[in-house]
Amino acid sequence: MSTSKALALVTLFCAAMDSASATPWEWTAREVRVLKSFSLSALGDPPPSPGNRWADDPGAATLGEAIFFDPSFSANDQLSCASCHAPDLDFADGLTRAQGLGAGNRNTPTITGTAWNTWFYWDGRRDSLWAQALIPFEAHNEMGSDRLSVVRNVASSHTLTANYEAVFGPLPEFDDIAVARASPLADAALRDSWYRLNSEQQRRINTVFVNIGKAVAAWERTQHFKPSAFDSYIDSLDALGETENTPEISDDIKAGARLFMDADTTQCLQCHNGPTLTNGGFHNIGTGNFDGDMLDFGRVFGLQAVLMDEFNCLGPYSDAAPEDCTALRFLNRGHHIPLEGAFKTPSLRGVDGTAPYFHDGSAATLKDVMQHYNRPPDTAKVGEHELNALELTDTDIESLVAFMQALTKAATD
Repeated sequence: MSTSKALALVTLFCAAMDSASATPWEWTAREVRVLKSFSLSALGDPPPSPGNRWADDPGAATLGEAIFFDPSFSANDQLSCASCHAPDLDFADGLTRAQGLGAGNRNTPTITGTAWNTWFYWDGRRDSLWAQALIPFEAHNEMGSDRLSVVRNVASSHTLTANYEAVFGPLPEFDDIAVARASPLADAALRDSWYRLNSEQQRRINTVFVNIGKAVAAWERTQHFKPSAFDSYIDSLDALGETENTPEISDDIKAGARLFMDADTTQCLQCHNGPTLTNGGFHNIGTGNFDGDMLDFGRVFGLQAVLMDEFNCLGPYSDAAPEDCTALRFLNRGHHIPLEGAFKTPSLRGVDGTAPYFHDGSAATLKDVMQHYNRPPDTAKVGEHELNALELTDTDIESLVAFMQALTKAATD
């Protein structure tokens, strides 16, 4: 064969390969509809927070941001909310379990997109972002402070006082309170100090304390999900699939998306759906801790805690009318619902940036997560759970991981 003929054949072969690689990926009409339902553009604005009338107040958000990054609200003046929710780690901490003044029992979730949450913490023991924001201040292994000190910290700062009063009105006086520290949730001495206060003094402290939580929540509500590379892709699809304006993404990502939507092959859509890619519910995937030093029964105790919380939507410090507290009022407490060992389903948005995974940080990588779902733990060892073994190949798992990574990769990357 002459050199010219050989070059011609090579040219034709390359052209054929280029043509094949340019062939649009074929989606079914059903797949396109489901993909469109994932789009961040379908999410809309955050839902209202009925218990917090300052939830979308810019002044409250400014105050909340200052408090979020201020270490003086901790017992050792070294820890802030941002110590565990670091901006450069997508507001998580990258640790297996949270580390404050002491070691925590659970993995730190991101605060990104929490404005769309109904329940907070892995067990859902709080029903609002502002009620959740209050716990770390007094938790002994987190910031380790106390309610009275947190309130006085605002009152002792000219800047914080000015910002507080611009939103919530004048700070009440605390000169009649002789003790330096008091909390209903701390050690015996601080609890004793708290219960020696009269009800009116407790109410004043609680009012300011609650407003601090509402301000922090107002700022946290501004931390929205960011559009991903996959959002750009699915927003470009029409009813028939890819168009000439569809940005290029790998076939591996597309194969992962197809597997994700295939209910006969995976169980993904049961819990991860809609623009937030979570159903916001609680599921037992075999990760509960029922013995040893790290006991964690999940939702079964979280449900009781949220009902007893004085700062819940129906409580005296909520700004909501009772009829606005639908999630709490119609909370299903049926014994037929398996709550023991159930934990909240996290969003998959930004998931590649928030390792490790699960409530206890026991899965180091997304591949580990998929291996857990592919071969669920033995019920004889961990108790009953909701998972069924899958039959995913290594290639399938790699594709699913590529898809989840595309939900993190920025659209402009």
